[in-house]
Amino acid sequence: MSKEAAGRRRRNARGEGQALRDDIVSAAREILIEDGYASSVTLRGLARRIGIAPQSIYPHFAGPDEIVQAVTVETFAQLGRFIADAKQGIEAPRDRLIAGCRAYMAFGVNNPNLYGLLFQRNQLLRGAEPRPTSDEPDTRNPDAGPFAYLMDSLRLCMADGSSGVKDVLSTATQLWAAMHGFVLLRNDYQFPWPDLAQAEVELISSIARLREPD
Repeated sequence: MSKEAAGRRRRNARGEGQALRDDIVSAAREILIEDGYASSVTLRGLARRIGIAPQSIYPHFAGPDEIVQAVTVETFAQLGRFIADAKQGIEAPRDRLIAGCRAYMAFGVNNPNLYGLLFQRNQLLRGAEPRPTSDEPDTRNPDAGPFAYLMDSLRLCMADGSSGVKDVLSTATQLWAAMHGFVLLRNDYQFPWPDLAQAEVELISSIARLREPD
């Protein structure tokens, strides 16, 4: 798109600056979904895609790194909501843990480039840290971070006796590492996988030491 065409984008009315910021983040997200490389997010490329002049981006972001970080934060929140939705209507802590973990893996398999973005250097801890909404982090908030959500689910399983683990942090770390590896292998390698649904449940149940319901 030419500069002239870019310049024809309607100027935001008062109070519409957030709309342009959202357009910038959405455009960057599209680029990352397409090729998965943060280096592909450039101001010129974003400006062409949106139909604006590159300098219009600066009131919202200092540069591409900030834009990629905004997509990362948004994606962590999306992952949290995806996990929360998968647990809706499920009462038993054991079943909720399995549903949440399977949702985590499904998100990674179905969104490989965005999932990869979450684990680029220096991105992980920013997205995984719980966001306090009061004096204490609300680990039941989907935006609190998938790892905090996982730990909370394990605690509930320990509380009702459906899990035999003793150390929440250690078990959550092992389970997360196993799920992450499972996602990466499925994304990167053609392999005669056994029944995936069964394999996922067995992986979760084994590490979390889940007991079969009576």
